[in-house]
Amino acid sequence: MYDTTLQIVAYCCEYCAYAAADLAGGLRMQYPPDVKVVRLPCTGKLDVLLVLRALEGGADGVMVAG
Repeated sequence: MYDTTLQIVAYCCEYCAYAAADLAGGLRMQYPPDVKVVRLPCTGKLDVLLVLRALEGGADGVMVAG
């Protein structure tokens, strides 16, 4: 049988998207455990090498949220 879970890396702006994810956690809302949230000072500072390293490291997808 094949493993159908996907590993997603979510790069989130510290003041916008990460704050929303943190608030959702505080309200006991859940999101899939296969989504790994990475906090960035600003999505404008995201280097393409971070995205490539995530994909090389086994991530099936990358999400950038600002």
